[in-house]
Amino acid sequence: MNGADRALWCAVLTHALHDAAKGKDQYWIGSADFRYVCTLAGLDPAAVEARFDPERFRALIRAA
Repeated sequence: MNGADRALWCAVLTHALHDAAKGKDQYWIGSADFRYVCTLAGLDPAAVEARFDPERFRALIRAA
C-alpha cells in the first residue's frame, strides 16, 4: 500500500470517528469493519479504540 492509500483510509477513519463522536453509528467502533479500516490506515485498532474519547473529539471538531 502506498502513502496515498494510507492517507485515504486515514481520512475514512477520521470521518467515521467524527460521526461516532456526534452519536452517529457509535457502535461501529470495535466492529470488524472498524478493525479493517484501522489496519488499512496503518493503525492498531485496539490503540485507536482505547484512545478514542468522544468528548475530546467533539471539542476538536468545534475548535476547527
